[in-house]
Amino acid sequence: MKKLTAFEAAGIVGGCCKTCESVYQNVTVGGVTSCKLVTTCKDKHGTTTTMQNADASKCGGIPNRYR
Repeated sequence: MKKLTAFEAAGIVGGCCKTCESVYQNVTVGGVTSCKLVTTCKDKHGTTTTMQNADASKCGGIPNRYR
C-alpha cells in the first residue's frame, strides 16, 4: 500500500473545502446592463459560477442601456 500525503488524500477522498471568490460586475443580457454579484467557487469536482442582482452603486452606478 502506498502512503499518501494529506494533500493527496484530500484530492481522492473528499477534496478540500470549497474556495469561493465574489466580485461585482456589470453584466449585459439582451441589451440591458445590470450590476451582478458574481460568485465563482472551485472544488475537486470543478468550478461553479452564480450571479445575483446587486445594487448599481456596487458596480459604480451604471444606467440600464437598451439597444
